[in-house]
Amino acid sequence: MPNLKQLPPTFFIAPEMYTTGLGLPPILRLDIIFEAISLAFSLVITVIGLYAWRRIGSKTLLLLSLGFLTMSAAMLLRIVLISWAFSFMPEQGPRLRILPFLVLGVQELVYSVVRLAGYIIFLYLYSAYPIKDISATTAILPISLIYNPVFEAVSATILGFIVYQLAAASRTKTAHRSGLVLAGFTLLLISHLLFLLTPVTLFFYFAAHLSQLVSLTTFLAAVSLVLWSGERL
Repeated sequence: MPNLKQLPPTFFIAPEMYTTGLGLPPILRLDIIFEAISLAFSLVITVIGLYAWRRIGSKTLLLLSLGFLTMSAAMLLRIVLISWAFSFMPEQGPRLRILPFLVLGVQELVYSVVRLAGYIIFLYLYSAYPIKDISATTAILPISLIYNPVFEAVSATILGFIVYQLAAASRTKTAHRSGLVLAGFTLLLISHLLFLLTPVTLFFYFAAHLSQLVSLTTFLAAVSLVLWSGERL
C-alpha cells in the first residue's frame, strides 16, 4: 500500500474536480442555458424565414434562413456535447477521465467551423450590397474549453464587413425591417467582441450572451415583419 504522504496533491483533488463539472465554476453551466435559448430563437427565425420565403419568393429570406439553420446545428451540437461532458461520471474508469476534455476540445472546433459556415452564408448574402463612396490568464484557463478566441476574432471580422455593407446600403433602404437586420448583425458583432474580452472578467462572457440573445430577438422581429407585410427583405 503506497504511503499517502508521498502521493501528489492532485491525487486528492482530481475526483472532486471531475464531480463538479471538469473543474469549471458552476456558473458556467449558464452557458448551456444561454445557448439553448439562442437555439430556440434561431430555429424560430429559420422557420418563419422559410415560410416567408415560400410565400414571397425572396432569395434573401432563403439565404438568411439557411444561415440561421446552420447556426442552430452548431448550437445544438454544443449543447449536447457540453451537457454530456459536464455529466460525465469518473467512476467509469480512471483512463476515461480525459475523454470529456477531448470531447470539449473537438466540439469547440466543430462548433467554430459550422457557425463560421453560417456567417459565410450571411457574408455571401450581403457582400453584393451596393456601397456609396464614404470616408474612411491563469484563472480563466478552464474557460478555454468552451471559448475559442480565434473563432471569435474571425467571426467579428466577417460580421464587421457585413455590418459595414448593410450600413452603407441602409442609405438607400429606409424600411424598418432593414434597420432591424442591421441592428441584429451589429449586436451579433458586439457579442463576439465581448467574447474576446472573456479573459478579462466573466462579466464580458455573460454580457456577450445577452447581446447575442438581443440580436436574435431583432432578427426574429425583422422576419416577422416581412411575413406580416408580405414585402421583400
